[in-house]
Amino acid sequence: MLELSHLQVAILFALLASIVMGVVGRSSDRARVRYGLYCFGYFIGAVFVLGWLMRIGHG
Repeated sequence: MLELSHLQVAILFALLASIVMGVVGRSSDRARVRYGLYCFGYFIGAVFVLGWLMRIGHG
């Protein structure tokens, strides 16, 4: 059975959501890749920022 940590699941979600957003969000292949990478970066950034905020909030 596959067991993933919370961080691994968040990264997997960011990857899959970024792929979908890149494919449906832009018309050219180059723009799709760039937008997908852009979204992935923001997803990962949000995961780490929210993780630190939760750590600070819980002490």
